[in-house]
Amino acid sequence: MTDRERDYLFDLQGYILLKSALSREQVSDAWVDSQPPGKPGDWLRNVHVHSYQGNDGTNYQNIVEGGKVFEQLIDHSAWIGDVRRWIENQFARLSINECFLNIRGKGGFIGIHSGGHYPAFACVTRHHGGHWMVGQINILMALTDIGPGDGPTVLIPGSHKCDVVHPFIAAGPNQVYRDTEPADVAAGMREMYLNAGDVLLFTDALTHGAAARTNPGERRILIYRYSPHYIATRYNYIASNELLERLTTEQRLIMQPVKPRFAPSNSLAHPL
Repeated sequence: MTDRERDYLFDLQGYILLKSALSREQVSDAWVDSQPPGKPGDWLRNVHVHSYQGNDGTNYQNIVEGGKVFEQLIDHSAWIGDVRRWIENQFARLSINECFLNIRGKGGFIGIHSGGHYPAFACVTRHHGGHWMVGQINILMALTDIGPGDGPTVLIPGSHKCDVVHPFIAAGPNQVYRDTEPADVAAGMREMYLNAGDVLLFTDALTHGAAARTNPGERRILIYRYSPHYIATRYNYIASNELLERLTTEQRLIMQPVKPRFAPSNSLAHPL
């Protein structure tokens, strides 16, 4: 697709699908299978084992610290041009808000959340006067085939423009998230089937979640979330000096968009 076609579809439906965007190496199980068993709260060097509510599976947060294959994804050519065009402007530099590898087994799911009704910076997605203003873009990378019964991501196309809260969310304790049931039971949801290597790019403002996995085995995905630099990173992981040394200048500017100001004796300082 051309830039104009992607702009149109992103503005209209809130997502685009990038087929076969990742290489065989990038969808390899080698990193996961080489790790010792861990539980939420454990650290694997600079990667943090985590879970949101338990039913969502195991997250390896700050996965960019896991090695070169994850570093390559910081500014991957399949999506970085679109992400920059939709987020960056004279006031906003690009940053990674969160990046993790998720493993989800049978029974796991994500509840329904987000939507254009919610007044949060991360849920801003608009195009006005020839300019974009987008608070967060999710890059969901399939590391395994995800079809019926595999716990696919579900979303409601165009819901980033909806001012009315979804009735299924409103029936919960708040108007942001309902985590007691899989998101696919809510009206209007579309299951997004992916082959290993496919990438689903979508604004976090879309009402979305994941269906419950009913098949044996595991669903494995990577998620990199991009935001303007003035939106704080979700869990405040700080890039290690070792990582920053390995990155290109452009990658360091994404991982560390605001140069920290330290006293000269502080070892965390790193020149850009």
